[in-house]
Amino acid sequence: MARKISRIERLSQKEEGKVVKRIVYLSIFSVILAIFLITQGIPLLGKFADFLNVVFRKNEVSQVDSGSVPLAPRLDTLPQETNSSTLTISGFSQDETTVTVFINMQKVGETKVVNGKFQFENLTLSEGENEISAKSISQSGKESDFSASIKVILDKTPPKLDVESPSDGQSFSQDNRIKVIGKTDKDVQVYANGFLASVNNEGNFEVFVPVSEGESSIEIKAVDEAGNTKTETRKVNFKK
Repeated sequence: MARKISRIERLSQKEEGKVVKRIVYLSIFSVILAIFLITQGIPLLGKFADFLNVVFRKNEVSQVDSGSVPLAPRLDTLPQETNSSTLTISGFSQDETTVTVFINMQKVGETKVVNGKFQFENLTLSEGENEISAKSISQSGKESDFSASIKVILDKTPPKLDVESPSDGQSFSQDNRIKVIGKTDKDVQVYANGFLASVNNEGNFEVFVPVSEGESSIEIKAVDEAGNTKTETRKVNFKK
C-alpha cells in the first residue's frame, strides 16, 4: 500500500511540473507576441489603413475626373440664429471639385475644394430666415445634388426687457437680497449683476441679488438666442 501511494505522489508531482512548464511557456509566448504587436503589428495596421485611404481617394478622384456626377457636399454645423450680417461656410467635398453656395436657392458664390475641405468667407445674410445649401461641380461640369440645407435666422432686434421691480432709487432694509422681477421675450436669458434669472414660458423672470449697505447698482441684461442684448440699470439703497 505504501508503494502505491508513493507512485501516485510521484505522478502527481510530474503532472504539476508539466503544468508549471506550460504556464511559463505560455507567459513567455504572450510577452513575445505583445512585443511583436507593439513594435510591428500596430505600424503595419497603420500602413494598411493609409493604403486603403489612398485607394479610396484615388477611386473618388477618378470617378470625378471620368465625368461621373460628384457626391453632394456636406456643410459644417451653423448657428440657428445670429446677429451678424456675415457668416463663414465650411464643409467637405470631393477633391478636384468646385463648391457652389446658395442662399434661398440663389447662387451667392463658389469656392475650390482643397484636401477634401472647402470654406466660403463673408457670406452675406438677409434679415430673417436664410436657407443655406451647396452643390459640387466636377471639372467636366457635372453637378451634384443639393446638400442638406441649413436654416440660419438673422435677427438684429434687441429682446424686450421690462423691469418691474425694483424701481430706480428704491430703499430696502433688513434683507440685503433684492428681488428683481420683470418680463422679457420667450427663450431669452436674463442676468442681474451676473446672476441668472429664472424665466418661465411667458417670459416672466425673477432673481435675487445680494447688495452691500448703502447705494448699489443692479444691472439687468437680457440676451436672446441671436446674441442681441438689452440692458437696464436700477440704483437701490440698503440699510441694515
